[in-house]
Amino acid sequence: MIPIHRIVCTLVFLALICISSIPAVAASEHTVGSGRAEFTSIQAAINSSFAGDVILVRSGTYMENLQLDKKIDLIGEDSGGGSPVIEPVKKGNAIVILANGCRVEGFILQNIELHAGIHVKSNGNNITRNSFVNNSEGIILDSAMKNTINRNNITNSSRIGIEIKASDNNLIEENRFSKNSIGIDVDEYSLSNQIYRNIFDNSQNVLSRSATSVWNSLDSFSYTYVGLQSQSPMGNYWSDYSGKDKNLDGIGDIPNNIKVGANPKSIFDQDIKDLYPLMDPIEFYYDVVLVPAETGATKPGPLPIFPEGSDAASPNPTPTAPVLTPTSTPATSQTPEKNVEGQPTGFLMIELIVLLLAGVVVLIIFRQLKYKESKEEILSVSKASRTSPRRINPSATVPESGTAVPGIPKTYTSIAEQMSYFPNELESKYSEIKYIGRGGIAWVFSARRKSDGLTVAVKIPISFDEMTGKSFLNEIAAWETLRHPNIVKVTAVNILPVPFVEMEFVPEALEATKKPIPVWKAVHLVRGIADGLKYAHEHGFIHRDIKPHNILLNGDFVPKITDWGMSKVLANEVKKSSIAGFSLSYAAPEQVSPSEFGRTDERTDIYQLGVVFYELVTGSVPFGGESIVEVGNAILREQPKPPSEFNADAAVVENIILKCLEKDPSNRYQSSLELLEALDGYLEEEA
Repeated sequence: MIPIHRIVCTLVFLALICISSIPAVAASEHTVGSGRAEFTSIQAAINSSFAGDVILVRSGTYMENLQLDKKIDLIGEDSGGGSPVIEPVKKGNAIVILANGCRVEGFILQNIELHAGIHVKSNGNNITRNSFVNNSEGIILDSAMKNTINRNNITNSSRIGIEIKASDNNLIEENRFSKNSIGIDVDEYSLSNQIYRNIFDNSQNVLSRSATSVWNSLDSFSYTYVGLQSQSPMGNYWSDYSGKDKNLDGIGDIPNNIKVGANPKSIFDQDIKDLYPLMDPIEFYYDVVLVPAETGATKPGPLPIFPEGSDAASPNPTPTAPVLTPTSTPATSQTPEKNVEGQPTGFLMIELIVLLLAGVVVLIIFRQLKYKESKEEILSVSKASRTSPRRINPSATVPESGTAVPGIPKTYTSIAEQMSYFPNELESKYSEIKYIGRGGIAWVFSARRKSDGLTVAVKIPISFDEMTGKSFLNEIAAWETLRHPNIVKVTAVNILPVPFVEMEFVPEALEATKKPIPVWKAVHLVRGIADGLKYAHEHGFIHRDIKPHNILLNGDFVPKITDWGMSKVLANEVKKSSIAGFSLSYAAPEQVSPSEFGRTDERTDIYQLGVVFYELVTGSVPFGGESIVEVGNAILREQPKPPSEFNADAAVVENIILKCLEKDPSNRYQSSLELLEALDGYLEEEA
């Protein structure tokens, strides 16, 4: 007998074939221009069109004020006389967009003395590859959301290039602002706009009162700059930026401060910065590819396309709309096939809905089948050991030192094998379980908590011998009570149904950060770590294993200290500690030779943080060797080379680092507070 799910799948498949054979009715395409065009007036073409239609405007000058009150693609095309020009006779905006989802592309909008080239009052529009010349304002976004403004040339605006008023979540990317009184003006009611990869060369580049809008990309781009392949988030090119680029990645070494306008109602007290300012205009960055942070997959990013004859350094760019090139035109700008029978009918929508529903049915059926097969496989693998925590199969590729960071190479033969490493007794609490890595005494997983959907990290003991059990309980006792922004937070602890610790999930680790990093960024990180240690010391705990592996970084580059399994309660003696190990490269002299330098205390953490600080600004740890004996002897007897010998910029923090690395604990900073005060002194000098 044929299973019912196979019959259903066959019927749905046949239905899809039948439906797809029905010819669809495409949107209409209209032409505007002289000669054989359908219309001589752009507004007349708009009035005669239906939502979804495309209007192609040929070369010429159009003395009109336009209103887009329906979803229209308004495309200017060079038919031999250059890009079409819109120059209104009446006072007012050249184009007002009232409908959602419109596209305006390929025009020159010029000589509008009192108003704007385009005034947007709706959402989800795309304004691309236009030139705005000699206007009062180029573009106004007015209570508008999720619009894309990209690849436009905006020049000689007497007031503002782009004005953003009470508008949220708009993307302003890869535009050229030149010789405007103000490049962009963002008011205090505009939130979460993204402004990056633009060129600013104006009397005043920015006036911003929006503390939530960002001036650099959130994702990274890979690109080629001066012949070198690099990867980084990208900000904007600023004509008044004076920073340097010592590593030749095309990104300024220091952020660019954005001009903040007067906002008496503002509740924010912070600088607005472009964290990744570009050293050159965007056309000097080649092979630009967007690298989404969430998946790590790459997809093409928008490439810089500017008018022929236009040059980044040219004081008088030719007022022509950017040339359209098939290789770089986004898919959304493709012109629909012409429909000789007229406007779209409702049948097209019905066809699309039926196709969508059929696809959903097929997807649900196959997901159910896949889930059933996967579940049977999992049960068959784990049935024999259902009541005890799993041990990692030696054939799996697992990092020996472990990490609490995603992205570590690992090999699993199947979903079932991966799931078998996580105790089945906890599957009622968590879903979407993923193996992350191995710490000193525990496996680490990420999982979604079923009670509220929050992604957390879960630690499970590697084994249940007496030594590991004591170490695990010691880590819980030290960690559970600590609550600080720079310490990974423990959210749940239990020994039933199996011992586990649930904690805040932090996606990255300092260990994976390429070093050296700019001194100002290193100071930011070290200050955060020192603040977390100060809190822990005040509450009676030292860490004793500070190293990049144990410093996690959230999306805002805030450091968080993890893995408190080495920690010791200060109020008690060393006998309370259940682990004698440490990471030798970051070990303090008193850890290598307690008989000579005494027992560990708060100053041990300060020494180890000094090693991390040294590595951040130089790219290497201060002491090395070919063997454990050589490394240990260097820690005890040798003096570190001054960081400035490796990085001249590190001279400003050299004394701080070397004081942390003193052999004699009495010569170091005596508390984290003293170290914080020294770092604050550096920050005050830089300010």
